[in-house]
Amino acid sequence: MEIGYYIAGVLTIVGVSFLLIHFTLFLFLGLNPHLFDHTTGSNGRQAAPPPPGLFLVFAGVIGFIILFGWTFGGLQIYTGRCIRHRCHRLLILIVAGVECIFIPWGTFLGICTFLTMEKPGARALFGQA
Repeated sequence: MEIGYYIAGVLTIVGVSFLLIHFTLFLFLGLNPHLFDHTTGSNGRQAAPPPPGLFLVFAGVIGFIILFGWTFGGLQIYTGRCIRHRCHRLLILIVAGVECIFIPWGTFLGICTFLTMEKPGARALFGQA
């Protein structure tokens, strides 16, 4: 189960890192609004530029998603470490609950974690009777 959390954490971090391309593109477009000064529409007339700051808002939202994904990926890796060292049982259960959102593999990993952590032997390993 520990290896599952390591793999899930790395895949989460790598997967969300692909959004860096979009973040960079929107940030570039938001910081260079003069690129839209001479745009023409499909009918040959000059098209209206996008509202100022629109691309910066998109960049901000994508940046938040990236930071959230990196944080959750780090928590997944840390959860794997906690399983190995038999500590922080509550954190393991919380991350397993959040993991259940990610269908199908996260759900499988989260349910297996709940089933394993509720066994009396696992409770004893984590210092709970």
